[in-house]
Amino acid sequence: MAHEKIVVGVDIGSTKIAVVAAQGVSSGSRQKNIEILGFSEVPLPQGAVVNGSVENIKQVGSAIREALQEASSRSDLDIGVVNVSFGGSLVKVTAQSDGVIRPSASSGEEVTQRDVDQLVDDMYRAKIEPNYDVLHVLPMDFVVDNSMGVKEPVGRTGIKLGGNFLIVSANNQSIMRTKKSLADADQGLKCDKMVLGSLATSLAVLTDNEIKAGIALVDIGDHTTDLIIYQDRIIRHIASFPIGGRHITSDLAIGCGIQNENAEQLKKEYGSAISSDIPLHIEILVNFLAGRAPKQVLKKNVALIIESRLKEIAAMVFAEIIDSGYLDKLIGGIVLTGGSANIDNIEALFEKVTNMSVRVGYPENLERTAKADAVSNASFNTAIGLAWAGLKSIDPRVQSVCKPATVASATVIHKDKPKEVKKEPVKKVGTFWDNINNIIGKKDDSLDDY
Repeated sequence: MAHEKIVVGVDIGSTKIAVVAAQGVSSGSRQKNIEILGFSEVPLPQGAVVNGSVENIKQVGSAIREALQEASSRSDLDIGVVNVSFGGSLVKVTAQSDGVIRPSASSGEEVTQRDVDQLVDDMYRAKIEPNYDVLHVLPMDFVVDNSMGVKEPVGRTGIKLGGNFLIVSANNQSIMRTKKSLADADQGLKCDKMVLGSLATSLAVLTDNEIKAGIALVDIGDHTTDLIIYQDRIIRHIASFPIGGRHITSDLAIGCGIQNENAEQLKKEYGSAISSDIPLHIEILVNFLAGRAPKQVLKKNVALIIESRLKEIAAMVFAEIIDSGYLDKLIGGIVLTGGSANIDNIEALFEKVTNMSVRVGYPENLERTAKADAVSNASFNTAIGLAWAGLKSIDPRVQSVCKPATVASATVIHKDKPKEVKKEPVKKVGTFWDNINNIIGKKDDSLDDY
């Protein structure tokens, strides 16, 4: 069994910092696993990260420092280089096309990997919104001379090489604050790759068969819900909605007359996405305020509130899938992830709204150890995916889909001995919202008894 380089992922979420240190493991077969060497999870103060963007550099830097120290002590590693997540409402995705004439080519010369990588590199200078930086260039298909829809251009002959790309950009001030938080955590800490959080998560929880067959990853985060569509191993569509787990918690707090922290606990411990199976008489006592008698809350009402908000999220996701044009090509259905994916019966609700097969995603291809068991939950999916981003290609057709980093490779040192490790057109808004209304307007049998 051969071991590969060590990579550390730092997931900057809205409520926590999650860190995973992992090492690639090859057993001689085509299947590659990772071994979890260390991990940690540190809560963030409220308001430190808002809508996926770092707002308080000192608070986030302090949490990263604590998380890295904890992961380092568990793994016996000195961590100097990390992959970091980004996301939230300050991320934009546009579809763009470009092409070049290969100046030294004749019609009989083959397209090389260097040609393809150069075309991708040129897209980092694509025209985007002011104050935004391109962080990912994701190729969909290529054009070689008059041949369109080419999946693998290398080896084809032609003079003209073009491509259709998804360009992922982020607000440069948000990027700067993330990098300052890393520097505040440790002046020597370097960032190898910045990876869109939902894209990193997909590396952790989706199987190769799913991304080949066609799959929609739905990541229900704290502030946003993100959607990534894969088909034939290619990322075809990315979208984000400004609604997530925090909105479910807020609904519960208002509906039950309790504080947000009580509502969050209520959601995690007693929440259900389907209300029809819950009897009317079950009561939950909530200690909502010191010195006051506990408040009685019906479990049925808790489920009704959660169900209503999750139906809205599911309907928005399904409308976006329809609008993308890939509904009939998603043989694998939907994979749910994010903190709210742990709510009981959430698969059944999404299946009811979308009429698609649904499963909750957990980390795939982990070497089975006690540490792997500890991180096999939604809280660590993105951090594990960030580790995967340093071990395997997001798109094997190109050298990299990530903006070139300031460091060439991730190096992690064992404490006991040194170890070197090598413009999309504007959407038809009317069509999208028509789909939303049609989906939500379905007859809801779960409410027939009320």
